[in-house]
Amino acid sequence: MRKLRFRYEMTLRLSDDVVRHSFSLRCLPKNTGYQRIEELFLEIDPDTAVTKTCDAFGNDVCFGYIEEPHRRFGFKVTGEAITDSENVDMGPLNPMYKFSTPQTTLLKGTEPYLAAALGLHDPVQKALAMCERLYRRFAYIPNTTYTTTTAQQALDQGRGVCQDYAHIMIALCRQSDIPARYVAGFMIGEGATHAWLDIYAKGHWIGIDPTHNCMVDDRYIKISEGRDAGDCIIDKGVFFGSPLEQEQQVALKVVELPLR
Repeated sequence: MRKLRFRYEMTLRLSDDVVRHSFSLRCLPKNTGYQRIEELFLEIDPDTAVTKTCDAFGNDVCFGYIEEPHRRFGFKVTGEAITDSENVDMGPLNPMYKFSTPQTTLLKGTEPYLAAALGLHDPVQKALAMCERLYRRFAYIPNTTYTTTTAQQALDQGRGVCQDYAHIMIALCRQSDIPARYVAGFMIGEGATHAWLDIYAKGHWIGIDPTHNCMVDDRYIKISEGRDAGDCIIDKGVFFGSPLEQEQQVALKVVELPLR
């Protein structure tokens, strides 16, 4: 069990004014079977009211609208979470997590990974065997893929980032009749958000982080889940204007606090 304090900030700077800016944010960590959110604060810049709702995957979504001209948009999420990987997420299995999406479809190149799980009957062990093979054959290299890169494109080039590891593993698990879902969240340290996957086995959800070739434990905080990364986009929106340049900055820090 751990107590974690998190701080996530995103700032978008524009070269000219924009107006009528509609946005949606999936940036709020959620309560699950293995994490409890004790404090949670959201700040928007420019300050505006938000409407909070829940999407089809059980993720909190905040909608907002800024009418007046602005050249800067940002938000900050801060809070504290108690994580305990000894507990399990008993959430139900939605059948949609058994089927591929365009970003989690693999039609070739899967043989070495599926072969690693041959002879294994336990779904967790099968997933971990494929995960280890992927960890050894796939290279983590930033700025070599895009948010729209598919599992097949990433596997073909043999390199990518955490989103690509997760998409490839989800595709491999679904091909092996193991339901799997994409997860976006935080991890102890500094940098940006992280991605991993949950598999459904033994009557509950189990987190696996293929980027680090390990099981998800108390160091992780879940924000959202879905079929693939497209269901877990942290911030998106539409505005009116003609800025020639945009600059986005993201900062994340998660630290452990003493348990009382």
